[in-house]
Amino acid sequence: MQRVLFASGILVLLVVVVVAAQPPIAPPLTPPAPPVTLPVIPPIAPGEPAPPSPPKPLPFPTATGAIAIPAAPGETPLSKFDRLEVYPQVTQFAVRASLMGANWMTAMNQPHGRFLYGYLPALRQPMSGDHDLRQAQAVRALAQAAKFSGDQKHAAVASQAVLTLLASTKLDANDPNCRLPVQMSFVCNRVGFASLVALAIYELPNASDKLLDDAERLCTFLRNQCRIDGSVHYIDDPVDDPAKIDPTGVNEYPGVALHALAMSNRVRPAEWKKDAVKKGVAHYHAIFRAKPHPTLAVTLTPAATELYFQTKLPEAATAAFEMNDWLCALQIGANDQRTPQWAGGFRAVADGRTTDAPPGAADTGRHVQSLACAYHLTRVTGDLTREAKYRPALGDAVQFLCGLQFLETNTRHFEDNFRAKMLLGAFYLTPTDGNLRIDATACAVTGLLRYLSCGAESR
Repeated sequence: MQRVLFASGILVLLVVVVVAAQPPIAPPLTPPAPPVTLPVIPPIAPGEPAPPSPPKPLPFPTATGAIAIPAAPGETPLSKFDRLEVYPQVTQFAVRASLMGANWMTAMNQPHGRFLYGYLPALRQPMSGDHDLRQAQAVRALAQAAKFSGDQKHAAVASQAVLTLLASTKLDANDPNCRLPVQMSFVCNRVGFASLVALAIYELPNASDKLLDDAERLCTFLRNQCRIDGSVHYIDDPVDDPAKIDPTGVNEYPGVALHALAMSNRVRPAEWKKDAVKKGVAHYHAIFRAKPHPTLAVTLTPAATELYFQTKLPEAATAAFEMNDWLCALQIGANDQRTPQWAGGFRAVADGRTTDAPPGAADTGRHVQSLACAYHLTRVTGDLTREAKYRPALGDAVQFLCGLQFLETNTRHFEDNFRAKMLLGAFYLTPTDGNLRIDATACAVTGLLRYLSCGAESR
């Protein structure tokens, strides 16, 4: 028995020695891939809107600081930025920001044609308070972006959104050549809504004749609101005083109406349109001189600029320059003693005095649009002094505005799928409010696109 146990022990020892002498098995070159499991998508409850699809990936700064931009189909305004690296850095930021903003707005468009009004990222909930005026601002901005980039998807979404907004208008029972908004002005200002929808149609790339006819009918409604002294009657009751019914509306709606009529005159010229814009710019320029307000300046400047380009009236240029000189004085500088962290933005005005309210994306975008119009005007008129004044103001404003956009770098604390679907490309409301609203991105995109066509982008 002892011999058997001894022989078994010798055999086991030999086996251990042989196994130990073998070379180790080489590890695999790559670790085995974990099993792929598709995410389970919960069914959408009846009546619940489907979440918007994530936006297409857009360019981000590369290691060298250059920004790759998508190839523009054919000759579009975007084509001149094919070699984007040769442009100033602020221009590179503006191109990227406008493309990303347009892509986000496209993703926020819903099946019924309207945009998701707003979103609260911290709560992951939609924002309440949808408003037709802000929807119209988004449509106009997306139409401008489609014309800039040549993106067919942007153009299709903008066209569908225009049709959705036109459904909120109707033909005048007394005049088939007039189209007026359905809602009363205390719900959504009729003059403002008609003006923005008409502007959106004029901005669409290759708008159909039918859409242009509808825009002309909206402008006929605006014509009916114009008074002989140049004022625009922006309330519904023809005998009430607009200044008493809606005192803040004087800064918001007439300028947009005059801009729509000026754009209409460019597409389908008519002497009455030119006269209405000429009288209107003179009337509201006088109001600005008596009681200046930034909203009046940024809404009236595009109309005054367009009027000058069409007529070369020196009074139109004077109005635009005076208003934007005043806007420049509101800009927050890097050495500001109160809020240097908001350098490039503009102070708000309340009761004739500046405030320390944080400058928002929507207002800054409109300031950029206004200054870009005025800068373009300096190039045409040869005003070198103002050109040198507006150019740095524009650059600082664009840089501040681009800082209010959600990018990869400032959304890493959010889950990847969520930020791709809901955040990237959107402009949040203010430096202290990270919530999203469709008009904030819309006004930012409109301002940036105007900057990219004014001449300052190349300097």
